[in-house]
Amino acid sequence: MLDHELLRTFIAAVDTGSFTRAAAQVFRTQSAVSMQMKRLEEQLNKRLFLKEGRELQLTDEGLKLVSYARRIMKLHDEALGVLGADGESRPLLLGCPDDYVTGVLPQLLSELQTQLPGLQVQVRTGSSAQLRELIDKGELDLTILTRRPDREEGYLLLQDKGVWVAPTADFVAPDRTIRLALVEPDCKFHSTAVDGLIKQGRSFEVSCISGNCALLIELVRRGEAVTTLSSCCVPADLYRVPASLGLPDLPTVEIVLQSSARHHPDIGSDRIARLAQRTAEQLQAAG
Repeated sequence: MLDHELLRTFIAAVDTGSFTRAAAQVFRTQSAVSMQMKRLEEQLNKRLFLKEGRELQLTDEGLKLVSYARRIMKLHDEALGVLGADGESRPLLLGCPDDYVTGVLPQLLSELQTQLPGLQVQVRTGSSAQLRELIDKGELDLTILTRRPDREEGYLLLQDKGVWVAPTADFVAPDRTIRLALVEPDCKFHSTAVDGLIKQGRSFEVSCISGNCALLIELVRRGEAVTTLSSCCVPADLYRVPASLGLPDLPTVEIVLQSSARHHPDIGSDRIARLAQRTAEQLQAAG
């Protein structure tokens, strides 16, 4: 029989892509997680992980186990939820990057209210890196994140394209120094925008760096700067710079819903999957 705690740790390792982050989520040391995964491989007599530098990669046997592990833990959590229900609840602790507060979060909150009417939600904002750390520590139940490249973390909510936003087309004229207000450097849009403008030989200056997208939007609205945003977050009254004006192409990002390894008592893995699916459907319909 497969130990459900080993499977929970296995899923955490798969979702986070590292034993270090998995250890934080399941409240164990990294060495304990490594030993757990060794025990799981011994029970199955199969190798589950390939070590590629600092990144974890699954073997073919590991990939096969993922779906079974998720189904087993789904049933396990459902049983605990039914048999251990005592009528008590607590607020759902939900994280959201600042740039998705208007474009993604309202739809997720709407779906939460539909599926769990009366559940209180406490929202905390921050960068994806900050929120990823909080959910690893068990200080959040769910969080919206920008998925890191080559990772499979979370449930996909939306693939979205980065766009340039300016007061008018004149602000990005070829003969003009572009004044930028950008998100923080750990965001792909920041580095892509700066590197791209340098390669083009365009004259620019970064006048403001902030994780607060409301501030960046207001600076554009006041005619003081040009910024980059996810397409879903651009207010209708702002000017989206068309590709024909020649600014560097911005990347596509994957916006996901990530859960803690220890689920909120009212939200098991099956409900999280349904919540993500319904939110994704509504976001796609709205887009």
